[in-house]
Amino acid sequence: MFNFNRNFIKLCSFIKQGWSLSLTALVYAFLSSNFAISLPAQTNAALAEKMVIVVNRNDPDSLSIGQHYARQRGIPESRIVHLTAPIRETISIAEYANTVANPLLNALLENEWVKGVKAGSKDVYGRERLSVSIHSIPFVVLIKGVPLRISNDPMLIEESSTNLPTQFRVNNGSVDGEIALLLAPPRTSMTALVPNPYFEKSSISPTNANRLLRVTRLDGPTKASVMNLIDRTLIAEEIGLMGRAYIDTGGPHAKGDEWIRSAGAIAEGAFFDIDYETSKRAMDYRDRLDAPAIYMGWYRPHAQAQWRSPRWPVPPGAIGFHLHSFSGTSVRSTQTWLGAFIAQGYCATVGNVYEPYLEHTHRPQVLLAHLISGGSFGEAVALSTPSLSWQSVAIGDPLYRPFKVSLAEQLKFSEVSTFTAYASIRETNRILAEEGSELAIAYARSEFISQPSLALAYRLAQLYASEAKDREAVEVLKIIRFMTSYSLDDFVLIQKIANFLHTLGESEMAFNIYKNLLEERDLDKQLKIALFQGGARIAVTQNEPIIASRWNLEASKLKSPPTPKPANKK
Repeated sequence: MFNFNRNFIKLCSFIKQGWSLSLTALVYAFLSSNFAISLPAQTNAALAEKMVIVVNRNDPDSLSIGQHYARQRGIPESRIVHLTAPIRETISIAEYANTVANPLLNALLENEWVKGVKAGSKDVYGRERLSVSIHSIPFVVLIKGVPLRISNDPMLIEESSTNLPTQFRVNNGSVDGEIALLLAPPRTSMTALVPNPYFEKSSISPTNANRLLRVTRLDGPTKASVMNLIDRTLIAEEIGLMGRAYIDTGGPHAKGDEWIRSAGAIAEGAFFDIDYETSKRAMDYRDRLDAPAIYMGWYRPHAQAQWRSPRWPVPPGAIGFHLHSFSGTSVRSTQTWLGAFIAQGYCATVGNVYEPYLEHTHRPQVLLAHLISGGSFGEAVALSTPSLSWQSVAIGDPLYRPFKVSLAEQLKFSEVSTFTAYASIRETNRILAEEGSELAIAYARSEFISQPSLALAYRLAQLYASEAKDREAVEVLKIIRFMTSYSLDDFVLIQKIANFLHTLGESEMAFNIYKNLLEERDLDKQLKIALFQGGARIAVTQNEPIIASRWNLEASKLKSPPTPKPANKK
């Protein structure tokens, strides 16, 4: 991913012509009087009545997913548009125009969901266009099976684009980014990009609102994973998003790190328990990643470690973001970040289908800030996306409001979710920040007594230790003695508890925890190294030099590159 100066947007205006196209006053007045020109704040039920769902007849799963989503959200089935498009993720410009853009535009007009005046002829790409349009569609939702990417066609690059940097003389992009401009003026080019009028704005002009469609998709590697996304989104909306936040910086550009750190500060401001990885290495099994309600990081080309695990416990409604140029080149593959997120159970994510250049990628801090303020995913996507007719794609229910339920209300759902302890930790953090440590400890202790958990025990022990109450901290952490088996997502948390007990003078207990952990089979290599090394240090303090030496040796063996096999002798 390359950083590119924001001033480039000014150059795009010479290519992406038509946004200031004058309207015939009579036509505009007629349409305005008969159709809404703004999108005021509405309830999900009111928005659902006007949403548009797009499915692909050629994909056997597309319609059933679309119908399931419509039922779950109360969207009339008559609002489902049926396309007959290729089932490939990548299509040509001609295929986009003939099987996606034109049929969708005509469906919107025929159903009178859009009112407009057609231009006299198709444009150079084969797209039908509107000279003027008015609509009240809050969101367009593309369902699995609708193509994802449009390939570059050098033959359709305009001669006038020579004033653009070479990197931007392309007309490839996401289908979603082009559908967002389905109603744009006739001379709107597919070369380069269009600045998004919604970007970081609290409101936009009625003219621009009527030239734009806000688009997300419900897509993923399998039908089951997409259905799971829909259902878990609704669960999260009812009980609130529960879990921790994980922020992984250390990418190639300072600006990206700044954005992701800002997102972390927003999560902290909402009292989420949070871990940061600030080195150049990527987060992996050596890092705590239990209950990942919010994950934001960069810069790895493929999903790795926990994000590829088929059984990693992810809270309903989880938000995943990994900034990489090609994070969304496919949503059917679990190699890419978007595909891996959806397969694992995340419900909201954004990415790129081709190289976007850093300044034209989603702003994670804007996305998260809008969600935490109570906004919907569809709104957050529109506000955080700098450019249209470009590379961005967003997967998730646009109506999803992960923070519709307040933290106070969320705490009432104690018997509904296995992640309730994390809501209690979040409330503990709030009390600590606003009312002081004494009340925070009292609250955390009462919650721990009623619903014991490792995560809450660790947080309460930290609070006790910060008040020099080491004995109380140890007593809380003794819960670990009653564990006979370990969940994979708890391994690093248990290691942290062992290390904490060691600092509190309970090295024997810590040593026994390490011995139990290292008896587990099929551990990740990097995690096993970290456990051997951490355990060896504590073994030394327990006068166990033989075990310490053996564990250090095992760690060294794992860190050594494999011995190459000798060449076969002829």
